[in-house]
Amino acid sequence: MIRTAYFSGQTLSYGGREYVDTFLQNEGYLWIDIDDELSSEDEGILRQLGCHRLAIQDSQRLRHPPKMEEFEENCFVLYRGFSSCEGLLNITTLPLAFFVNDVLLITKRSMPSIGVDTLWEHGKLTQLIVTPSLLLSKIMNASAQRYVDVILEAENDITELEDTMLENPDDQVMHKLISLKSHLRKLLRTSRYHTKLTDQLLSGGSRFINVEDNEVKHSFRDVHDKFERIESLCSMYYDLCGDLIEGYISLSSHQLNKTMQVLTVITAIFVPLTFIAGIYGMNFENMPELKYSSGYFIVWVVMLVIGVSLLVLFRKKRWL
Repeated sequence: MIRTAYFSGQTLSYGGREYVDTFLQNEGYLWIDIDDELSSEDEGILRQLGCHRLAIQDSQRLRHPPKMEEFEENCFVLYRGFSSCEGLLNITTLPLAFFVNDVLLITKRSMPSIGVDTLWEHGKLTQLIVTPSLLLSKIMNASAQRYVDVILEAENDITELEDTMLENPDDQVMHKLISLKSHLRKLLRTSRYHTKLTDQLLSGGSRFINVEDNEVKHSFRDVHDKFERIESLCSMYYDLCGDLIEGYISLSSHQLNKTMQVLTVITAIFVPLTFIAGIYGMNFENMPELKYSSGYFIVWVVMLVIGVSLLVLFRKKRWL
């Protein structure tokens, strides 16, 4: 699906493909949002608007790191947008491609995007669309802010997991911690890519993105700062989850050691008793003490004395 926002004079109009021809024949500013796989007709429109063939191919790839590339008629920016979150930082991201020049912004995506949808309904779109590079930064900013919000919300989940681990550690807690650590690792990688991308944008790597304009520069700086914060938070929470996992393993090992200690003490008590029972269980005819009338009771007393003595000894050593 292609939707367009066309601004000419003082009028902002929303529509579809028809505004592409209007834009090509008249002066104005155009934002094209493509939310679907590209058809041959869509590719023809992009080529007509000056988009390079290789950039169009990159915009359709599902797994491609964020980057910026300069072409003759526009700047191509590939960004990892925010789509949705299912809890515990299980964030669904999407490849969000931008083609930007002085009068045009094209966004290409394959699923819902928080950044695009936020700016499409923005009350000040008429002011932003006349500076496509500023509009680009605002879309990235809205997405980055959602990343930050979700990561900050996860702090409570991490605290709850820590409390649960200390009070009642189980395999479910361990599974959540490992899952959370995996999601943090992915977010950390994504934030590092975006930090490099915003660095490149701020350094003036494109003639179509005027970072000499203070508003554009401050907006991209805000995006850069957000991703630096995301990287810092992800790194901190990643280390914290690692510490919690190690703590869970240590607690499990301690509980196992305590259990093995009790079983070892029980075994140590019954070893001498089993030895005595084994001796007097042998069926030799000429064994001594077999003719004593009270031999059975004497053996019981000896065994009880040994058992109680060992039990008292282990209690004094605090092995029980």
